[in-house]
Amino acid sequence: MKSAIGRMILVSLLFALLQAFPAQAAPEQRLALVIGNSNYSSGPLKNPVNDASDIAVSLQKLGFTVLLKKNVNIKEMEAGIEDFGNRLKRGGVGLFYFAGHGLQVNGINYLIPVGAKIDKESDVKYEAVDAGKILDEMANAANGFNIIILDACRDNPFHQQFRSVSRGLAIVGSAPKGSYISYSTSPGQVAQDGDGRNSPFAAALIKYMKEPGWTIEQVFKNVRHRLSQDTLGKQVPWELSSLEGDFFFVPFNNKGTGYSRDLSDSKDAVAARTKQSTKERSFLATGDTFRDTVTGMEFIPVNAGCFPMGDSFGDGLPSERPLHEVCVDSFYLGKYEVTQGQWKKIMGGNPSHFKDCGENCPVESVSWADVQSFIAEMNNLSGQKYRLPTEAEWEYAARDGGKMVKWAGTSSESKLTDYAWYDANSGDKAHQTGRKKPNALGFYDMSGNVWEWTNDLYSETYYQKSSRDNPAGPQEGENRVLRGGCWLDRPADVRSSLRFFFAPKTGFKSIGFRLVRISGGSN
Repeated sequence: MKSAIGRMILVSLLFALLQAFPAQAAPEQRLALVIGNSNYSSGPLKNPVNDASDIAVSLQKLGFTVLLKKNVNIKEMEAGIEDFGNRLKRGGVGLFYFAGHGLQVNGINYLIPVGAKIDKESDVKYEAVDAGKILDEMANAANGFNIIILDACRDNPFHQQFRSVSRGLAIVGSAPKGSYISYSTSPGQVAQDGDGRNSPFAAALIKYMKEPGWTIEQVFKNVRHRLSQDTLGKQVPWELSSLEGDFFFVPFNNKGTGYSRDLSDSKDAVAARTKQSTKERSFLATGDTFRDTVTGMEFIPVNAGCFPMGDSFGDGLPSERPLHEVCVDSFYLGKYEVTQGQWKKIMGGNPSHFKDCGENCPVESVSWADVQSFIAEMNNLSGQKYRLPTEAEWEYAARDGGKMVKWAGTSSESKLTDYAWYDANSGDKAHQTGRKKPNALGFYDMSGNVWEWTNDLYSETYYQKSSRDNPAGPQEGENRVLRGGCWLDRPADVRSSLRFFFAPKTGFKSIGFRLVRISGGSN
């Protein structure tokens, strides 16, 4: 009897311990089916097998279990898809990638296996795989999160035998909730196989899905941007999405294992949103645009937030890398660059080269040290607290609050002239502030016109070791950071992420500044 009671007590204690120390949840499954077909008897292709192999390696490094199929026939394709669907029933993230021939017949998309015998249009539904089968397997699995990537729009090798077949693939009418579908080219258009090892689409995808902290939307926006450049606008990928949360191939602070999550309802996300909304409420309570009573300078409030700082388009300099998460507190930033008229009100004289430009032209030919004297005098006269922005604050504001924007106001070079004064439209001189369009936050001339001093010391490798929260630059250095480019620069040099520097006691006719107002100054 005593031993029975002892066993009951022991079981109770073990149960209590298990309740107090619950087992750690297993990591969420990440499963991918990757298929590449090249060895077609009609219209053989060079790159799909390479694309599939390289995509598979990249996905494995990102934590996916990969089912790789190369040069498979219809039975092997169908068996692989069925196996994939069964494994997805365990939950987690599902990803399907296909490279090879694909076509649409009567609005239905078909993926072509190796060995398909297609002599007439009616053969397609018996000799090819209906792409809807993948969607059906995902829907049946009810795993909640799926990615479908179709680099399957190479030109139809059977078009001469068909009457009604259309170019490229058709847009999917319905897909399981929580799906993201990527087409390597626009509906009805044809994707390029490529001259190198990979198709242009696969090469761009392999590059960008490794970027830490990029949502899936950011990854494919960059893929689209790269393809538009590489194919001279002939191939433009499309995406469809029914996602409600965020997905990251590689999150920030990733340690190499690969990890994804839907942040929409996680505890971390709720805490982050609560912290963010508290910052925003306390900041917005101070009011809208602030105007300095001495100079008339206008300041726009910028709410706190986090963003991927650095080169987001893959064509930046080494000093703009690596892309890394940065968070900034709320601040007020000058709506315009400081003007010659405002400088004269504080300092008396006018050091500018372009004096005939007028009072509303940006003050230039000012060194970083000159600006510090201006700030000290302006603070004394106004009773406010002003300073130069940090690099992080400047870039966050220029990029519409940390969004994927290449120049301040646009990511389209053809539209850059609407937002910036640069070499193509400036006439080799600075121009009055506010004559171009503002960016989405209301700031003018953050790209072009004159370079703008920031508060930070410059280091070529600063991005490799900068802090996440409110980074203020390295502690040591000789030069100060400039941002934004100027009237004599080409488009590549007026990008929002470009970093430049000058000695702090050196001024030049292309260098000006704008200010930050520190909230909490007297009103």
